[in-house]
Amino acid sequence: MMNTTTKITFNLSIFSKYLFVGVINTIVGYGIIFSLMHIGTSPEISNLIGYVIGICISYILNKLYTFKTKSHPKKEFPKFAASLFLAYCLNFLTLILCVRLLYINAYISQIISGIVYTLSGFLFAKYFAFRESKML
Repeated sequence: MMNTTTKITFNLSIFSKYLFVGVINTIVGYGIIFSLMHIGTSPEISNLIGYVIGICISYILNKLYTFKTKSHPKKEFPKFAASLFLAYCLNFLTLILCVRLLYINAYISQIISGIVYTLSGFLFAKYFAFRESKML
């Protein structure tokens, strides 16, 4: 039975696994994007294919390795995709805030936005996408 309140805790071990999956996913994603561009695929199509494959890889690795859930992908994957989308929206809003309103250097703003994306993506995944799942 699910509690009506969720205790939000920060688990460094799970977060470390989430970061590790992110590194693997980034390497694979850029590898796909750059490989496709190298063989003549447009940057836009390469980017789209790389990100679609990246989201799938990220979901599988986070499901099996980070959060170790048993729920059916039909239930979790849409939540996971929505989590990444929300994290990206926060990333983009942070970028606009930093660059356009606070006049922070664009490169530093990208780093700040990336931190927001990573932390919010982790929290959305842990407490939304994989929340109802039974942990092993």
